[in-house]
Amino acid sequence: MESVVAESQVKTVRASETVSPYGPGAIVDILGQSFMVPTGDRWPSTKVRRKIESVRLADALGVDDLWAAPTTHTPENERTPGLEFERFPAWLFCQVCRRMIKWSRSLETGRVPHCQEAACDGRLVPMRFVVVCTSNSHIGDVPWVEWMHRTHDGDCSASDKLKFESAEGRAEGLSSLQVRCERCGHRRTLGDLRRDVLSKEGFTCRGKQPWESSWGECGKPIDPQQRGATSLHFADTMSAIDIPAVESRAEQLLEKLRAHQAFGALAVVPDAATRQMIAEQIASDTGIPVVDVLSLAGASKRSDVVDIRITRSSLQAAEFEAFVAAASGTAPAQDFSTRATRLDPTPTSGTGGLQALISDVVLVDRLRDVRAVIGFRRYSPDAQLVPAVPAAPYERKWLPAVEGYGEGIFIRFPEKSVNTWAEQQGVTQRAGELLANQNSSGLGARLHVVSAEYVLLHTFAHLLMRELAFGSGYTAASIRERIYCESDGDYGIFIYTTTSDVEGTLGGLVRQGEPDLLAPAIIRALEQAAWCPNDPVCIETEPQSIDGLNLAACHACSLASETSCESHNLLLDRAMVVGSDSVKGYFEPVIEALIGRRV
Repeated sequence: MESVVAESQVKTVRASETVSPYGPGAIVDILGQSFMVPTGDRWPSTKVRRKIESVRLADALGVDDLWAAPTTHTPENERTPGLEFERFPAWLFCQVCRRMIKWSRSLETGRVPHCQEAACDGRLVPMRFVVVCTSNSHIGDVPWVEWMHRTHDGDCSASDKLKFESAEGRAEGLSSLQVRCERCGHRRTLGDLRRDVLSKEGFTCRGKQPWESSWGECGKPIDPQQRGATSLHFADTMSAIDIPAVESRAEQLLEKLRAHQAFGALAVVPDAATRQMIAEQIASDTGIPVVDVLSLAGASKRSDVVDIRITRSSLQAAEFEAFVAAASGTAPAQDFSTRATRLDPTPTSGTGGLQALISDVVLVDRLRDVRAVIGFRRYSPDAQLVPAVPAAPYERKWLPAVEGYGEGIFIRFPEKSVNTWAEQQGVTQRAGELLANQNSSGLGARLHVVSAEYVLLHTFAHLLMRELAFGSGYTAASIRERIYCESDGDYGIFIYTTTSDVEGTLGGLVRQGEPDLLAPAIIRALEQAAWCPNDPVCIETEPQSIDGLNLAACHACSLASETSCESHNLLLDRAMVVGSDSVKGYFEPVIEALIGRRV
């Protein structure tokens, strides 16, 4: 467990949660109290942290070290080091008398905050709203005193006489709640707590995070948000699986690219459009796909700016090569113990045409996964990135990280079958619609580039994860995916689970990958996907989800836990997998064989 010192109160969270979901900048709810995680410069010294070794991930992220948060099994010991969380929001209100108070460290007593009124002593809970900067990822308390008195004709500015209570009359929604000043009698409903109102009244961002003492220079608009809104924290994380050293195709391509005179420019040119133009010229000269040129350019030089898409592509390309080598019989390595297997070919398995659609299966009995947090954004995915560890001159660069040990199932798709399917007109048209939505979305740059192949693999991974959760013994939220679609012909998925225990997991997931169980599990997943409980609405309503980044996919058929998906539950379309009236699904022959047999 991770010992957390939160303003003189010792709480605990799991060590694995210090990267996600409780990485720097995140709000943590503990027993009705609300705290915020500061950046890594507020961590204890390296003497009490634990260093995590992952050269491949550190090099990809351009840092010298990866550190895990200090842990302890005796959090009641006041001398044990921990992470100091900041109480946020600082404005609290009493559940009994409704009085508002701005809390400070000087008021801490080592117990849950209680009302300061002598005749009350009710428990204090956090206010429901905060304000967030619309551009630079700052966040702060609502300026309750100034906002409440801004529409008052008098000169009252009392900060110790505010009450948060129900409004009089029959108001609905936020207008049914108000802040009232007992000194001057002025009141204002939360219906006025809107971005447009705050802007008209001159409220702007003060340019700071809750753990910072001094204000910055920002002045951007601020938007009131509920304290639990998901838009308050978008974390940028990256993970890498320990793999044996194999002679990868990426290394061969990199040597070829280094011989091109323009390749070195890609590592230093900051403009995306210029980089794209240079990459296209190199691709034309060398015959190497543009996506590979950009990916390998990002992997060839460490940089202070991490391109999430290119870095992830580089890491996963090497992992795919390791899985391909394992499928060919590579000897197991430490923390990457593999077994090559295949689908059960017996007639009783009911696999239909699966043998032609899935080429290889690799069972990983033991793996090590290292996950690091790069930074976070607020309000929108394209807001300014706040580094997880602010850069300090003359100091080694580092990032917070956690490691996990577990197991998984790798499934490879044959290049010829996938490419033949993807070239169909209905498939390309459907993928083109999704790509257009991605290009116009602010969230699109954080996701894998849309292609029919990626959408197929990603959706199939979701369908199989949902099915494997039933028989593996693990919760759906503990099973994760990795999609391998970084180069033409490199098609595969890896479904895995990890735990922070060095002994690893118990083998329930990898058991589901055995020949006698995997094919039936795939069949059941396809059967479930062939008819969604929300059909025909789900299959016919297009597009769906944020900015139209899903097609035929909903909570009843395709969406997985947020902790499981590498693409925020986006870029999904089960029609690509099982087919619909407008497109032929990759696994549609299997579905037709099953239906025909039952008729």
